[in-house]
Amino acid sequence: MAGLLAAVPAAAQTKVKTKVKSSSKSSAPTSASASGGSLRYTLAMPAPQTHYFEVRMDLQGFGQEYTDLKMPVWAPGSYLVREFARHVERLKAQTASGQPLTVEKIDKNTWRVHHAGQPTFRVDYGVYAFEISVRTSFIDADHGFALGSSIFMYPANGKNLPSQVTVQPAAGWNTVSTALRPVPGMQKFVYQSANYDELADSPIEVGNQKVLNFTANNTPHQMAMFGPYQLPDETRFLADMKKVTEEAQRVVGQNPLDHYLFIVHHLEAGGGGLEHLYSTTLGSRPGTYSNEVAYKNFLRLVAHEYFHLWNVKRIRPIALGPFDYDHENYTHMLWVSEGQTEYMANQITQRAGFYTAQQYYDQLAQVLTGVENQPGNKLQPVAMSSFDAWIRAYRPDENSRNSEISYYDKGEMVGMVLDLMIVQATNGQKHLDDVFRLLYDKYYKGLKRGFTDQEYQDAVAEVAGKRFDDFFRDYVYNAKTLDYNTALGYVGLTLTSTPASTNGSLGATITNRNGRYLVTSVKRDGTAWNGGLNVNDEVTQLNGAAPTDDAVKQVLFGTAPNTAVKMHVKHGALTHDLTLTLQPDPDRTYQIQPVASPTPDQLRLLAKWLGK
Repeated sequence: MAGLLAAVPAAAQTKVKTKVKSSSKSSAPTSASASGGSLRYTLAMPAPQTHYFEVRMDLQGFGQEYTDLKMPVWAPGSYLVREFARHVERLKAQTASGQPLTVEKIDKNTWRVHHAGQPTFRVDYGVYAFEISVRTSFIDADHGFALGSSIFMYPANGKNLPSQVTVQPAAGWNTVSTALRPVPGMQKFVYQSANYDELADSPIEVGNQKVLNFTANNTPHQMAMFGPYQLPDETRFLADMKKVTEEAQRVVGQNPLDHYLFIVHHLEAGGGGLEHLYSTTLGSRPGTYSNEVAYKNFLRLVAHEYFHLWNVKRIRPIALGPFDYDHENYTHMLWVSEGQTEYMANQITQRAGFYTAQQYYDQLAQVLTGVENQPGNKLQPVAMSSFDAWIRAYRPDENSRNSEISYYDKGEMVGMVLDLMIVQATNGQKHLDDVFRLLYDKYYKGLKRGFTDQEYQDAVAEVAGKRFDDFFRDYVYNAKTLDYNTALGYVGLTLTSTPASTNGSLGATITNRNGRYLVTSVKRDGTAWNGGLNVNDEVTQLNGAAPTDDAVKQVLFGTAPNTAVKMHVKHGALTHDLTLTLQPDPDRTYQIQPVASPTPDQLRLLAKWLGK
């Protein structure tokens, strides 16, 4: 660890004992309390091409027998246990005078440092970081991205301790971008955090990224732009960012910010985002800003992640903070936290003028089509999709579409219908924005906590002036099909549908993989499902001949209903002859359009719903 280990005596690097003692875990940890002790981190990257961050912790005022240090198992905003401790290496501890201390690893993400009589001590460790995403840390010869929850340990009983972070960029890197505040009067690249939650929630981009600036409602915003990208008109881009962020701020009507940072990674496979308290990380492709469709999709991503600074980071289900970094944090409410954030993102970009009303209806219809054609929508309530995110959402398999529904997409549809119901119930005086405003004022500002499932339902009732208990029972906690037409009718819109295809449907996907035609998906209750065709089956003959791309395409997309298709398939080590009679395609394509002659009341409610 160049630049850090030079100050550590050789003995301290070689004599530290690392033990595994399951019995030690039964002892009560005795770390410094949140009111005592101080904590300083140093983040170094002396050899970025090896994909390691080197971390030093200097702890003072921990005057107990031992201190337990923990690494989170997950990153808030991404509901999957990722086991960040698996990337920790070479953890060692020493006293202020350089004497080695004994370290035990007592469970998968906890290290116990024995320092009796030595309240000041130091811990060094390396973190391997080579998974490029907005949810994980990454470093190579070009840049470093440190997501706090996967880089920084914390004292088990000291999550509320403030801390200081000194970043030591790799040689030749000159820029550090983070929402952490600089320490006044200190040298460059020294930052402070009020507690571990803030540190974990403030990613750090290090390298030579370009930094763009704009102001939204008198609040400075920065954009740290890593990687190659083509920006035809920087002035337009920053003006559009200002439009999106200011429109988002109008929803709740209160700006909790004094600064904000967008970290944007431009990668060939870029995409996605992850929200933080004063920042977000976004993935984008180098050509995004030169393509009008991709550009507007990027603005929708910006709106989604930026709106999270209210919905999730401040307006939140009670399970989502203070965080338990050791375990899953279960909630039924991700359909609100994520699904309604996506709903509001599309509303925000429409209100900001990036889409016409009809284009907005088309976006909604596209999501609706996906939801209603997914078999899992009939089985899994959106509340359970939220609750089971930890074991299902980030671990899709060949049967996921048959058994699950996305709390993003279904949550957006529930949000749409709920919004329309509120507009109608209040005769155009209120809409979903007012629910967010109530939650912000009552729970974030007033009670300084999250809300329960029932409290969210009560907040909707308070805004609407009536209860929607049956709606929540049927459409949130059960899987009944939403009554789209009634809700859309309130604002003079109608929902129509047409068959997705007039051809027969195999209800399966067959993919050519290096000349082998493999079944890669089978749809519940379709022809293949009922006829015994399985995922991973290899089709070796199709209607008596070797399969070809054209023959497979004809069966999948160009054969009339009730046609018999013969297949010889290899199923593991066995073979089967199947005759499958194609069912009519059950999928439908939905459209949302204005009625021919809307009433004045419908037009008035429509204007309210669209945020005019």
